[in-house]
Formats: sequence, C-alpha cells, structure tokens
Amino acid sequence: MLSAAIQRVSADRDAARAFCASHEITLDGAGTAAPAVVTSLADAPFPQPLVELLLSQPGFTAPSAVQGAAWPAAVAGRDVLAVAKTGSGKTLGYLLPALARWHAVRGKLLSSGPRHPYCLVMAPTRELAIQINEQALLFWRRTALLFGAPLGARSVVVYGGAPKVVQAGHLSRGADIVVATPAAVPRAWRADRMRGQNRSSHTCEQADRMLDMGFEKDIRALVAAIPAVGRQTLLFTATWPKAVQRLLDVSSAAGRVRVTVGSGGEKLTANPSVEQRVAVLGHPRDKWEAFLQLVEPFRKGGGEAATRVIVFCNTKKDVNGIGEHLYNDGFSVDTCSGDRTQRERERVIQSFRDGAVTMVIATDVAARGLDIQGIDRVINYDYPPGEGGSDDYIHRIGRTGRAGAKGRADTLFTHKDGRHAPELAAPSVARSPPRSAPPRL
Repeated sequence: MLSAAIQRVSADRDAARAFCASHEITLDGAGTAAPAVVTSLADAPFPQPLVELLLSQPGFTAPSAVQGAAWPAAVAGRDVLAVAKTGSGKTLGYLLPALARWHAVRGKLLSSGPRHPYCLVMAPTRELAIQINEQALLFWRRTALLFGAPLGARSVVVYGGAPKVVQAGHLSRGADIVVATPAAVPRAWRADRMRGQNRSSHTCEQADRMLDMGFEKDIRALVAAIPAVGRQTLLFTATWPKAVQRLLDVSSAAGRVRVTVGSGGEKLTANPSVEQRVAVLGHPRDKWEAFLQLVEPFRKGGGEAATRVIVFCNTKKDVNGIGEHLYNDGFSVDTCSGDRTQRERERVIQSFRDGAVTMVIATDVAARGLDIQGIDRVINYDYPPGEGGSDDYIHRIGRTGRAGAKGRADTLFTHKDGRHAPELAAPSVARSPPRSAPPRL
C-alpha cells in the first residue's frame, strides 16, 4: 500500500522544477538522489482516505513549499531536515508522513502486543505541543466522519503544568503518536518501548528554539536511547544555526535529505507575506495614545470588530493593565501570560481560535508556533528586549500572514528601543514589501 502511494508522486519533472523555482526550494540529497517533490494534493504519497480528506479541505488547494518538498522523502523513510519560515506549514510537513507510515504497518503493530508509541514529536512549548496534538486528532476524527473508519492512530500530548495522573492515564491506554515538551519526554517515552518495533519516527519541531532554550542534552539523550536501526529523524526549523547542524550529524542517517525554502541560513528572516509598519515615537509616554488609535477600529461595533488581533507586550504587568482597560472599554479581549494557569491559557487560545474573543494581549508565550487561522493583525506594543530581539520580533509578526495569507504588523518603536534600530532595518527583517525603514528609524 505504501509503495503504491509513493508511486502516485508526480513524475512531471518540469512541473517539479517549476515548483521548486517559484518557491525558492533547494533539495540536497546528501549524496543520494532526493525524491521528487509533490506539486498537487492529489499526488500526495498518503493513504487514499487521507488524500481525499486533504482535497476536501476548504482553502487547502495545494501543498505548501515545505510540505511538497518534505512529504516524499519523509514517507520514503529518509531522515529530513527542513528549514522554512514561520507560518509555512511545517507541522503538516511531518505529521502527515508520520500518519501515512504508521498506517502502512498498523496491522503488524496492533497485533504485536501492547500499544507502544511509534512516533514522538518534540515541541519547545506547551502551547505548541497542544496545537500539534490537536492537528493529529483533527485528521483522525475527520477521516472517521468522511469514510466511516478513522486511520486509527491514537495521539496523546504530555507537558508540564498539567495533572500527571491524567496524562499517565492517557499513556497507559496506549498511544501511537506522542507529542511532548522536552522536560516531559522522560514520562512519555521509554527506550525499551521502542525495542522490537520495525520503525520509529522522532520529530523535532522548532529545533532551533529548543536548542536556544537549553534542551540540546535532552534531545541527544533521547536520540541515543532510541535504537538507530529503523529510526527516522525529522528536524523542522526556521533557521539553520551551527547547533542544529551538530544535532543533525548525531541524530540522522547518511542518506538524509535537506529541504531549504527561501534563503535559509543561520539568520531568521521575516515572512514577506506580512506588511510591516513601524511608528517611530519620540518618548515611551507617546505609545499609549498611538496604541489606542491603532486598536480603535477593533472595538465592539467598530468597522473592524471581527478582525483577529494579537497585541504583544514585554511584561505581564502591561498585559494585565492593557487587557483590563480594553475589556472595560468594550473590546472583545482576553490575556495570555505567565500570570495565567496553563488551563486558563488553553481556554484563552481556544476562545481566540473559535472567535469567542477577537483580541488577545500576550507576552511572548504566544509568539512561537501557534497557528490560528485568520489572524489579520499583530501589534507590538513593545519591541522585544534583549540580544535576540529581532528573532523574537520575527516570530511575533509570524502569527499573521500564515499558510499563504496576507497579514499586517504594527510596531511602536521609541528612543528607548534605539539600539535595536539597525536590526529592525536589516534586510533579513525589513524584507516585507513595500516596507522601507522610516527615516527616523
């Protein structure tokens, strides 16, 4: 079944070359031929129910660049490194191949005794882990609704800050896909559970972020614990720093495929689908009036009341103060920061996703990985602090302009942010047309 699915991949090399050229895709087969890219959903190398489900999704008309380039190699069992910008569809770039490969051997796995994990997905934050698990469950449920029977893979998410007894109960009932934060992996994953399985898949999403957060030793320990024979490693990242290169060398096989979308490299680049606007203000006290003018159209009854907006602040104090002010002033708003419990943050994100609230005031806890359709506007009340400010800025504005959509980001920039002016005007950041650096910047 799997080989038949792989054979459906488009053989039109001219179309594949045009697809790679138009999306700035570079494929490196690391000494072996890289599989052909997928240029249409109908040619996706997945079980037929999954292909038909993809074709039925409104607004999903073609694979994204990273999906089209990574799917064939991942389904063929190759190790894959994929470097692509934020909002490029990386989650489905590895999740659907994992489901397809599990489906191909599920009969053997389910009949061989206790149900042990086949695929582990590591994500740097709880919010992203929850979101990835929701994607896995979504495809499980929708195949059941459309075709009378699901693909059958059970997915479980494990992370800190939630009741361990509940998560242990979910794991004890068996799981095929486990999504976990690095700190929770020891609870979710034991190397002896993988022994005896024919294949196992290990995926890191936002590998660069996990290394930035100090999880390199945790990832290396996990890689060492999973037998190399039959192990498949997929690393998906927005940048390609030296630390990710070192991790790839110890975790992947010689026949790996590297997929690069865009310029790639060590430097994170802004999504060109996001229109960036920077208001250069003389003094921090000028921010409040400028901010109120920006958000005025989004109040209940306003001309853009249905627009989904994320406002980023650097401190929990500002998040709480701005959220309270706007709520009392008639905005559909909630807050998301470290002052809220994990359950409260999950509720806020779900309400935002469902449209129950249209504006969220947040710290950087919401800046990475969250993929909520229809976010039209990002407002930076504060420019991110510290040496990594430009990277955090790019991840913030990357919450809009996702999956081929257009977006807009407004940033309030004062003289206290002056040391960040060169990085904000740098080509890797100021690449969204038609923005050019304001003269005052």
